[in-house]
Amino acid sequence: MLDKRQFGSQRNRNISRSERDAFMIEQVNITNFRCFKHLEVEDLKRINLLVGENSSGKSAFLESIFISSGSLAPNVVFQMRGLRKMGNQIVVPVDAPSYRGIWEDLFFNFQQEKKISIKASGNPSSDSRSLSIQYVADAGPQELPFGKQSSASGDNSQQQVGGMPQIEFTWKRANFPETKAKPRVSPTGWQFDVSRVDLFPCVWFSPGATETPDENAKRFSELDKTGEASTVLEVLKKEFPFILDLSIDYHAGIPMMFAKVQGKPKKMPVPLVSDGINRLLGIAVALGNFRGGTILIDQLEDGFHHRLLPSIWKSLYLLAKEFNVQLFVSTHSAECIAAMKPILNGNEEDFRLLRATREEVGCTVDSLPGKYLDSALEQNFEVR
Repeated sequence: MLDKRQFGSQRNRNISRSERDAFMIEQVNITNFRCFKHLEVEDLKRINLLVGENSSGKSAFLESIFISSGSLAPNVVFQMRGLRKMGNQIVVPVDAPSYRGIWEDLFFNFQQEKKISIKASGNPSSDSRSLSIQYVADAGPQELPFGKQSSASGDNSQQQVGGMPQIEFTWKRANFPETKAKPRVSPTGWQFDVSRVDLFPCVWFSPGATETPDENAKRFSELDKTGEASTVLEVLKKEFPFILDLSIDYHAGIPMMFAKVQGKPKKMPVPLVSDGINRLLGIAVALGNFRGGTILIDQLEDGFHHRLLPSIWKSLYLLAKEFNVQLFVSTHSAECIAAMKPILNGNEEDFRLLRATREEVGCTVDSLPGKYLDSALEQNFEVR
């Protein structure tokens, strides 16, 4: 699980609830990013269902929203490599080709001479954000790491390298100064020169991400302080009646969520009870902590029995409304989509179907109204 709120400044953490609740993404514009040459997706709603075949751009679309949520985009790029099963370690480059190779897959068709642009705008339209990624000429000298042979004579001393390229991430929030980040090579590794961060709360749940038990405990604790933890407990008890209570305890010195399970003499760490229960818990406490923010859920059906999906959809929708959170949910499962029908009926205006398609050149995402989705499910049409 990737979490952008942790990068926020203290000023940003103290934003009032009314200010945080004001923003919801209504439109996303993407240029030259991943598989998108140019993309405009409009009329986004509280619940946005993202479907499409493999390699149709679903993950890239979620990445565009995630990476534009805060100004530490370079570091987040490295984290997203883990989601793509590309490993979490990055070897510090020592020449221009290897430096460019780290960033090239961000650019459409590897066209690094063109600028990447991502913009998310909403209501009020003045509170929007944009991210641009491009190479700049005024890089200044960079340094080869210690221990790397830097000359033909075998001199291993530090070497200033003026010919290295320099990528620049520029993040802008409406009515705030723009923030620039330039990942530089230094003798100790990567350096990210970011002086301030103004972000929109955003968290990404993916089968490829590792959830940290202490993060769930922190989020549950925040809800408990305001008397809202009972909402999370009720969601879990509704799906899993044998869960009697939740608490924060320690396991091997790490704070984590424990559950009192019917018939068990001791409380158990929630991850040991069930991976699916742990995932639902993580999503529920995130919804409660990211008021006015965005939750990205990749492959919602992962870890859940199909019988539970209608009730889980209902819980997610009600929690999203209660805490004023916007959801982007992807799925490959026909059962998961069909399970939306009970909560979709009568609430069509809160839903949007996003259908990703791979074309001859790049990918596209069509935005279809909730009424279309409801009619398609009513008539058993294939919407994937």
